[in-house]
Amino acid sequence: METGDLAAVAVGVLAAVVTGTATGVGEQAGAAVVQIVRDRLGASDRGRTALAELEATGASSESQAAASAVLTEEIEADPRLRQALTVHLDEPHAPGGVVIHRSRLRDNPILVGDGTLVFKKPTSPAGMLGLVLAILVVLAVIVLAVYGGGRLLGTDGLQGDGRGGTSAPAAEGGGPAPVSGGGKTEGSSRPRALTQAETREVVPALEDLPPGWQVTSGRVVGDVGSGCYRATANYQNPDVNAGNLMLLYRVTACRDARTVSDGYAKVLKNAQAGDGERETRIAMPPCGDESVATTRTITDDLTGGNGDHIKTRARVGTLYIEMNYGPVGDGFDRIDYLERVQQLAAQLCSRALAAQSGR
Repeated sequence: METGDLAAVAVGVLAAVVTGTATGVGEQAGAAVVQIVRDRLGASDRGRTALAELEATGASSESQAAASAVLTEEIEADPRLRQALTVHLDEPHAPGGVVIHRSRLRDNPILVGDGTLVFKKPTSPAGMLGLVLAILVVLAVIVLAVYGGGRLLGTDGLQGDGRGGTSAPAAEGGGPAPVSGGGKTEGSSRPRALTQAETREVVPALEDLPPGWQVTSGRVVGDVGSGCYRATANYQNPDVNAGNLMLLYRVTACRDARTVSDGYAKVLKNAQAGDGERETRIAMPPCGDESVATTRTITDDLTGGNGDHIKTRARVGTLYIEMNYGPVGDGFDRIDYLERVQQLAAQLCSRALAAQSGR
């Protein structure tokens, strides 16, 4: 998609939200695109003027053209912005229909064709009933594939004599997928303060990571004042991006959840203000109470850190967790890198959730 066309489509999604009409790209993708466009237009005087005009005129064609012109310049100047928008706007969608995307649940790939099932909305009552039944069948197949018939029916926990048993706990670093902001995983408890030792254990150890990583700085924890502990660890993958790929973890645990909440808000404010390299939001599964993922390009690092970096941040009860992955190399090194980042971020989130629930 040409730069101007991409900008026009993205602004069109925002305009649809302003006017209360359908975005045509799906709820999740639409929300992500709107956030990206608002963030980028709000970062400059011209962008803020265009954004204000768009909302004041009810997304008139003239205001959309002005906003598209500003966004086009931003996309041309920042390849990361193009990628962030393309990820959402290139997804297949079915206006007036239902879209089921490819999923990876509990390490079971559920792939159908190109990874997406598209159901068009029927026009007759009989067709609608058929659509509902078809969706229920597909969902049932997915659930059976992921959990297994015995687990679904509650029989996989039965011992030989028929007594109910309890399955073994998930391996460290595994467990359920991260919950959305404000939500909790089943069986979780109220936020609790962690000890120094517990804070350190939230950070993945080398044996918890996929093969290929090496320790640069092992897991350490210390008192940072204000009733908070901080644990860190740095890892390096010598086989990716000429050995420059780094994985950095930082976990801060405080006695008071309010301290973490205020600190999280301050971190986001600094990132949005453009301190250092500009950060662009990207889509990532939510984690804990609130979370955000961004990408940025570093150009002035003399130690080999130049390139694209992905950073994830989340607030989980009394914990603030942060992960930095990069720099991402070119060519083969870029294949599936977002999926690898997502898996590492999900692992860190699961460990934080488990620590908060005392598991």
